[in-house]
Amino acid sequence: MKKFQFQFESVLKMRRHKRSMCRQLLGEMLQTDQRLIDQAEQLKQHRSEQFQEIRVRQSEGRVDIDGTTSLRYYAGQLQTQIQSVNTNRELMGKQIVLCRQALAKAEQEVKAMEKLSDKHRETFLYAQNQKEMVELEETWSATQQTGGYQ
Repeated sequence: MKKFQFQFESVLKMRRHKRSMCRQLLGEMLQTDQRLIDQAEQLKQHRSEQFQEIRVRQSEGRVDIDGTTSLRYYAGQLQTQIQSVNTNRELMGKQIVLCRQALAKAEQEVKAMEKLSDKHRETFLYAQNQKEMVELEETWSATQQTGGYQ
């Protein structure tokens, strides 16, 4: 019996590869987004620690203007970094949405090709079965004409 060979197998492989690449890219983007979330949390924590240090210094009853000023300045720099990370997260979010859309489209393309492959396989198997039936009928007919098995 002849083996089924899908005529668009190379297209199917290419579409599967594209889907795989989209999945990989989406995974990398989600990891990057998680790193940005972690980074923002660390910066917020560090900024909070700076303000806590300012409160501790002021509660001691003496005023350290230079120390407080430098801590406030550093807290301001941390706030700028937090805003930068949040902006990067917004951009990453937009890219993630686009990547998810591309992945959904790639998934649809693969499913369409797989469905086409299944239809072609069914047609092939049906044709093979028909050929076998004809061959069996011819064999049976030939044995009947010669008088059967001897």
